Order: sequence, then structure tokens, then C-alpha cells
Amino acid sequence: MAKNMSPFSTVENEGFQDMIKTLEPKYTLPSRPHFSQKVMPELYRQVKADVVTVLENADSVAITTDGWTSRATQSYLTITAHVITPEWKMASFVLQTRPLFETHTGTNIAQVLREAVAEWKLDRPKHSIAVVTDNARNMDVAVREAGLGPHIKCFAHTLNLATQAGLAVPRVSCLLGRIRRIVAFFHRSPSATAVLTSKQKALDQGNQHKLIMDVTTRWNSSLDMVERYLEQQVAVAAALLSADIRRNAREINTLDNSDIRDAEDIVKLLKPLKTATTVLSDEHNPTVSLIVPLKYMIEQSMESNEEDSVTVTAMKAAILSNLSDRYTRE
Repeated sequence: MAKNMSPFSTVENEGFQDMIKTLEPKYTLPSRPHFSQKVMPELYRQVKADVVTVLENADSVAITTDGWTSRATQSYLTITAHVITPEWKMASFVLQTRPLFETHTGTNIAQVLREAVAEWKLDRPKHSIAVVTDNARNMDVAVREAGLGPHIKCFAHTLNLATQAGLAVPRVSCLLGRIRRIVAFFHRSPSATAVLTSKQKALDQGNQHKLIMDVTTRWNSSLDMVERYLEQQVAVAAALLSADIRRNAREINTLDNSDIRDAEDIVKLLKPLKTATTVLSDEHNPTVSLIVPLKYMIEQSMESNEEDSVTVTAMKAAILSNLSDRYTRE
């Protein structure tokens, strides 16, 4: 929105102003600078004072922090504080989201953390400040140089990295690539999608779900993609064999029986990890006490056995190795 533009169109704005003048000629409609330079800053000061009061009344404070990049490719660091109130209720406050103009070194991030601790009066004479971050090396340096601790690595992120290692097994990576090409073909072709929909109706599957394309930064989206493909494999195969689209899908092949078995095994292996990730991502309850038992259960489930296929054995080994290397402090 331009600097002096109203959210109304020109005609609507003029009509609104005329109405105000008619109702109360002496009233001056507040301008945009009035809200941006006076109302909003005052509201921020009031809310900040309330938050600082709650934080000061808490015996101890923990924080979570993470860096992210906007669609405009600007980097930011968000810091959230977590406390238990005197009424024994858990409260969380997003303290700040600040742009990071410098390089994302641990030293630079440590400076941002120190400034946040001082600004929001988080220091306690008898209690340290626990910090939860992802597994990035610069976060290790940042927490250490900021003098904070204990440093707890986000276990949901740890599971993500370990599972990504399992999905990177050559046989699995190849299988995912083939499914991804099929999904991409239907996503970019309206005519192919129409044929798939007609096959779904003809087969009377009871559902006409669209195929799912995975996202590289979220391993569970790959699980969702495989699971949805297995659900729709009959309709997909029928659509790819249709004369209407076969000439445009010559380089795309459906999965054979061996591929289907591997895909089913992958879903069976990864579903418990998705459940664990969902449990650990709960925003309303503390989950740190779940890390050790979940880690133990996952490690036990990743032990190979005689019934495992070659693909599953390789996945288990990759996941177990990565998990053990990344999360050693209990």
C-alpha cells in the first residue's frame, strides 16, 4: 500500500469523509501517521511492559530461537520465551523477530541473544537460561558465547535430519524420484489430471484425492507423497496407460511389484517417526521429558531383523547412525 493511501478506494474514501463531516463537522479523521507513529508504538510499549512483568515474576526462563528467511530473501532471527507463571500455567511470548544483516556466524547470533536477554530482563541470579535450537553448528557457538545453557537440540529437527539420511539411501532416493516425476507430470498437466479424475471415478475408489508433491525441507512430506501414491496407484496406472496422455508420458513409468513393496515398507517404517515428530511439536505442553524415551524406542525399532528387506535394512542403518551421531547428550 502506498504511503498515504487509505484502505478504501478514492470514491469510498471521499464518501466516508463526507459522511464523517456530516455527522460531526469538527471531528478530524486520524491519519495513517497518527496510528503508525503514536497509537501502535504506545500499544507496543504497554504490551511489552506487561510481558516483562510476567517474565520478572517467573523463577526461571527458557527460550527457543530459530533463523528463517522471508520470501524477499531477508534473514531473520526469532526469539521466544517460555515460563511457568505463579498460577502454574505455561506461558510463551514471542519476544522479537529481528533482521540479520550480518553473516550468520555464531558470534553474531550470540550478540543478538545477549541483547535480548538484557532488553527483556531474563537473567536470574540462581538460574541459567535453557535454550532450544536446531542442530546447526553456528547455534552451538552462539549459545556458548552468549553464556546461556543448557543447550537442548530440538529433537523434532534431529528426527528430521536422521530420517532425511534414511531417505537418501540410493534405492529409496531413486524410488522417490520416480514417484516425484509421476506426481509432477499430473500437477503440470490439466489434461492428465482430468484423465486421472475420470479413472478415479470409474474405479469407484470412494476418494478422488490429488497426488501430493513433497518438499525437500520436510521429510514427512515425502512420506505423505508415497502414501498418497500407494492409495491412488491403480488410478494412476490406468491414467498413464490412457491413449489420451500416453504419448506425453513416455518417460514416466509406473512402479512394478518390487517398487510397490519397497514403498509400502518405507511407509510402515517411517509412520512411527512421523507420530513422534507430531508429539514433539506440541505447542501447548512441554515435551523435553519425552526425548530420552522416544530416542530409546526409535533406536530399538531401527535395529535390523531377518524379515527386513535390503532397502529397509539400509534405511534403518542410515537413520540409526545419524541419530546416534547427532544426539548424544542425555
